[in-house]
Amino acid sequence: MIHARHFAGLSFAFLLVAGCYSGSQAAVPPRAGLCNPSAAESLTGKNRISDRRAKRLTGATIVRQIRPGQGVTMDYRRERITIETDPTTRRIVRAFCG
Repeated sequence: MIHARHFAGLSFAFLLVAGCYSGSQAAVPPRAGLCNPSAAESLTGKNRISDRRAKRLTGATIVRQIRPGQGVTMDYRRERITIETDPTTRRIVRAFCG
């Protein structure tokens, strides 16, 4: 009988703890000033945008507008978005954080 009581007690404790589990973690908001990679990539194919709008859409605090093939430094900056725009079509060819 002692084993049955221990088993019942452990089962109850397990159910009690399991009832506290929400099943998902709370979403962590992006840190202010850091570029959101998904938002940056979503700009590809769209018309050229202003630095101000790029900052607002991606959360970045630094914007680097470049042409295809233009040489740039390769330092990674989490707060920067780099937007590569075709000068002929004025369409964004590539946009990425860093």
